[in-house]
Amino acid sequence: VAGKTQIKNRSVDVGQVVSVELSEDLTQVLIQARMKPNMSPLLNAGSQFWVVKPQVGRGGVTGLNTLLSGVYIELQPGDTGETQLSHPLLNSPPVAPADAPGVRVNLNSADTTGLAVGDPVLYRGYEVGTVELSEFNVSQRSTTFQLYIREPYDQLVTDNIRFWLSSGLAFDLSAEGLSVDIGSATTLLTGGVSFDLMDGWPAGEQVADGAEFQLFPDKQSIQEGLYSQFIEYLVFFDESVRGLKAGAPVEYRGVRVGTVATVPFFFAIDKPFEVSLQQGVPVLIRIESARLYEKLNVSQLDAELQRAIDDGLHAVLKTGNLITGALYIDLDMNGSWRQDKARQQLFNDQLQLSRSVGYPALPSARSGFSNMEQKLLMALDKINNLPVESMLAQGEQTLAATNEVMHNAQQLMVSMQALVDQPQLQQLPADIQLSLQQLRDTLQGFSPEGAAYGSVNANLQALEQVLRELQPVIKTLNQQSNSLIFNASDKPEPEPRKARP
Repeated sequence: VAGKTQIKNRSVDVGQVVSVELSEDLTQVLIQARMKPNMSPLLNAGSQFWVVKPQVGRGGVTGLNTLLSGVYIELQPGDTGETQLSHPLLNSPPVAPADAPGVRVNLNSADTTGLAVGDPVLYRGYEVGTVELSEFNVSQRSTTFQLYIREPYDQLVTDNIRFWLSSGLAFDLSAEGLSVDIGSATTLLTGGVSFDLMDGWPAGEQVADGAEFQLFPDKQSIQEGLYSQFIEYLVFFDESVRGLKAGAPVEYRGVRVGTVATVPFFFAIDKPFEVSLQQGVPVLIRIESARLYEKLNVSQLDAELQRAIDDGLHAVLKTGNLITGALYIDLDMNGSWRQDKARQQLFNDQLQLSRSVGYPALPSARSGFSNMEQKLLMALDKINNLPVESMLAQGEQTLAATNEVMHNAQQLMVSMQALVDQPQLQQLPADIQLSLQQLRDTLQGFSPEGAAYGSVNANLQALEQVLRELQPVIKTLNQQSNSLIFNASDKPEPEPRKARP
């Protein structure tokens, strides 16, 4: 307001607005002010002006004192000695004075989301600066951010550091599993940008104002961006590639050697649907030399891979996460596919097609999961071809026969229960017990203490005596069988003499 709005520097009045009017082309507002005597040194090329008013921002509520005193224009002088009387009026106060000690760097990013003026700059979770400016370059389709890192943290800004966005809370669900990255409380609410040295890197040299860096979307992408030397291959899969996404790892026996670049890759390929039906879905992968050996160049890697392909190197789809179904590509050595003439001819066709679009080809094989699925489908087909209706009819007959047997068994149990309930059968145990007692009493008479046993024993002894007395008689009868008729003679019987010749 002319004649009322004050110009202040460090809460001291240094001037006043004298007029407010439109420019001749009616596109701008011209504000004229009169400075107090001896205030001309405040007006130089680096001086900045902005309106102080109540405002709610990322840093909280500011300008509440203007509710009583009214709005005013704040003057922040520059550090140059040249006097300048024309200045733009800023929409918001600058993050830091132009002469504030520290360093200012520029970040270039193709992604304009996630970062705004006033966001914090963090080093290992500690706030060391602020985002000052944000400008979009239409020709390059990128955004440039100006960062201010205050002293003494400007010593941390060297030519080997890397910057990345800090979203506060980030989820990554891929073939390698679920990863959760939780930042500080500040970045959790507002976001920001972080910087640090990569593991194993030297500190480097401190940079000056105006140094430029690339802004990465996250810390992991910094590591991925280091693998700038790679060889691209086309791989044709004759099975479903659902779950395989760009960025998925390419591994060899558990060691990551590359990255999936594009799924599917139909660029510059004529009749892509026909190609996918006849030769498989093309996938572009990258084999990155630095993942194998830091000093391995691309030509050496190409030669080694070609020898490996001749020895049976091929790509197989494998499941990296059973929950999400994410896939990755595994490289394996198996020369048996070379013996399959049909598969060899298919690879020759794939190789010819890939070379026509400027890429070498890598052979592929069906995964074990796919083979298992195929076997399962074959088993289901066999089950489907079974005579189910006749089996069900036989089963019904068997069940009816079983029911009849169970019914007969139940009737038998009822009959047996009726038999058991008869009084004669219930009396049978008592009769059996009585008979056993009588048998026990009878046998007790034949015990060594019983009279019957003694009588039998005496009879046996008498019989033995009689047999002993009969032994001479029996002996005589054995020698002379007619001794019972004729008296036994002690003389031997005469023997006939031998006839004379």
